[in-house]
Amino acid sequence: MAKIETGARRVSAADLVNFATVLDRPLDWFVVESSPSVVSRRTDPAIGPHSARLDARVERVSRDVAFLVREGILPQREARTFSMPTTFADAEKLAAEARKAMGEQSGPLLDLQALVERVGLLAFAFELEGDGAYVEVEGWGAAVVASVDAGRRRFSLAHELGHHLVGDAYAAEPNVGGSRTEKLLNAFAAHLLLPRGEITELWKSYADRRLGAVAIAARFRVSWSVVCLHLGTLRLISAGERDRLYKQPPTRGDYLEVVERWEPEMTPPSVPPLYASRVVSAYRAGRLTRERTVELLWYSIDETELPAVEVSPIGSFRREFEPMK
Repeated sequence: MAKIETGARRVSAADLVNFATVLDRPLDWFVVESSPSVVSRRTDPAIGPHSARLDARVERVSRDVAFLVREGILPQREARTFSMPTTFADAEKLAAEARKAMGEQSGPLLDLQALVERVGLLAFAFELEGDGAYVEVEGWGAAVVASVDAGRRRFSLAHELGHHLVGDAYAAEPNVGGSRTEKLLNAFAAHLLLPRGEITELWKSYADRRLGAVAIAARFRVSWSVVCLHLGTLRLISAGERDRLYKQPPTRGDYLEVVERWEPEMTPPSVPPLYASRVVSAYRAGRLTRERTVELLWYSIDETELPAVEVSPIGSFRREFEPMK
């Protein structure tokens, strides 16, 4: 490294491959500028302490999205921005607006990864430290969700959706975890996943209050901590009861008793449905190699699982390269 830095030794292609592997970066990272939103996230101290691996993954995802948009594989989008909430009541209203924009005004938001695509957010899930991160790229939003807990993954994605909708890549305040912006977006995420009216109705249908909380966690697929906190926010339980419930997390038997099945979403590695569909279609049309396709899909499948490539007649290639008349 010292010889390379002083110019006494040249950098070989093999060196670049090794550096990219160690740094968890794609090869083009050394020669292609990152998107402005990624640079801002990486360099601005306002976002507070964060995982270097998470930020590296966000950057790689943003490069993949930008590449697909440039190649016409993903459509271009214009960002749609909602008003930033300034009160917790505003956060609840924003949650209702987001549900309307996604076409799901009631009920549990099942397959949240697919639903957020309807408002231009591409969500990826990986086994990493931390909860999640968001950047804007080419009119799309790109969210990386890192939590290992299925319920927490959904909450983290709902939170990043809040950043996406209000056009705020991150809170420009010190101590993000405790900032008002982050608290408001946490409230937005809770109301998005757990609408007040439906939660209150389900809660009151159970005489056993703990089983009512279990039913809410299972039907709406959120973590136990989120359910306990949200029931307190809605004033359905006292602070003391919230703390007691939190110390009694559900068992498998509890879920069986309330007849609710828990289906984990976004099991890592997971890529957005529309994104995956466009990548595979581009591969089938001969626009991507096998290796690049599997890489863009983050090895969620292997090369043997790819479909057959379409063979285009030679005439179509001739027409493609004929000069415009």
